[in-house]
Parts: sequence; C-alpha cells; structure tokens
Amino acid sequence: MKKFLFDTNSLSSLLKRHDVHHKKLTSKIKNFDFLDEEIKIYASILSIFEMEYGVAHATTPKLIEEARTAIKFLKDQNAKKDIKGEEVMIELLPLTIRQAEIFGEIKEQFQKEKTEIGEKIGKRSLPKHNIDLIIAATTIEHGAILVSNDQKMFEFLQKICPDFKWEDWTK
Repeated sequence: MKKFLFDTNSLSSLLKRHDVHHKKLTSKIKNFDFLDEEIKIYASILSIFEMEYGVAHATTPKLIEEARTAIKFLKDQNAKKDIKGEEVMIELLPLTIRQAEIFGEIKEQFQKEKTEIGEKIGKRSLPKHNIDLIIAATTIEHGAILVSNDQKMFEFLQKICPDFKWEDWTK
C-alpha cells in the first residue's frame, strides 16, 4: 500500500481547481493504478488550523469562499474527490503522542545542525517551522510520503532523518 500525506500548500492546490499546481497534482493521482495497489491519501489536522488562519487573514471574498469550501470538504469524515472515475478519500489524521516524540527528535536535530535552509535555523527562526516539522512527524509515524513543494526544508529533513520521505508533485 502506498500512503501519501499532503502538506497544507499541496492540499490547497489539490482542492482548488484554479490553482497553478492543481492539474499537476490531479494528474499524478490519475496516473496511479488503483487496481494494482491500494493508495491512501492523508492530511494532517494541522492543515485545518493553517487554512482557518488563511480564512481569518484573507481579505478577498472569493479566496475566503474557496478556503471555506476546502475546509468543509476536509471536515467531512467521508470526504471524497472524484478523479478519473475513482473516489479518492482524504483522511484527516489527528495529532498523537508518538508524533510529539518524533517532533522533539527532529527539532533537536535541526537545532544541532545549524544548517542553512533559506535562513539560519536557530532559536529565533526555528519556531516558524514547527507546523512543517509536526506534519513531517505525522508522515513518519504513518510510514507515508509527504507531498510538498517546500524543497529546501524537506531535502534537509531527509538528510537528517532517513525515515522521512517526501515528493514534490509540482515539477
């Protein structure tokens, strides 16, 4: 079974038809042979948090409406999207104690490395990456592959955490 966890940006692109990456993401899903292997698609509950912030921060009624529609879709426990005649369920994953443990290990590794990923990862800049690291911990716990286009962040994470896997479907 293949498992994919979409980060918030990729999830948003998948759910919004006008998004610049929507066709690339849906095309990738359409190319899976659902008869040969089972595919599971996940999202973290944290994506709802980020999308709700987006709604609160947005000023354009159209963007607010699109975000609300995406949030409603995800909140529905039977959220299904019809792609190439297949029903694709996006399962929301909750936060767990194990994810907290993995998060702590990953964050400490980031702190020790002091490596550049667009900026110096230090005590002041590291907190802004917390949600990305928690979503990565969720990916690791479920043995999934993260779908994200946050290349610098996740290439670095892959170097320090061999259990972490990610793919960029926007290329």
